[in-house]
Amino acid sequence: MTTSDVTVPAETVPRKAAVNLGWATRIAAGLGAASFVVLAPMGHPLVAAFFCGGLALGLLNTVLAARSAERFAARADPSKRAFAVSVLGRLTLITGLAVGLALALRPAGLGVFAGLAVLQLVMIFIASLPLVKELRRTGVGGLP
Repeated sequence: MTTSDVTVPAETVPRKAAVNLGWATRIAAGLGAASFVVLAPMGHPLVAAFFCGGLALGLLNTVLAARSAERFAARADPSKRAFAVSVLGRLTLITGLAVGLALALRPAGLGVFAGLAVLQLVMIFIASLPLVKELRRTGVGGLP
């Protein structure tokens, strides 16, 4: 096996990431609309709004993470420390916004955490689909 067999061309990575973000955005929009359909008639439209805010924060985190990874990969001499500081800063920003909204606008503001959690589950699902497809294609792991 040569090095070129395991190297992914740089131009394919952003396209795949953009496709995943497109799916995540469409799913998040559907979930946000569904939250209003379910929660507004129950008298909780603010919870639905904050749930949508959590979905949006999760999408923002995903976009920022993709940009950070692209910058890290494009550098000739990437610094793991700079990347770690970038990740820490991004997560601090997202967490600070979520906690601030949740505390300032309790109890409806807690919907932000539900939106963040649901978007993370969506992203895990979207990221696992290509893996499952590849495992099925190659027959690895006993998958048909």
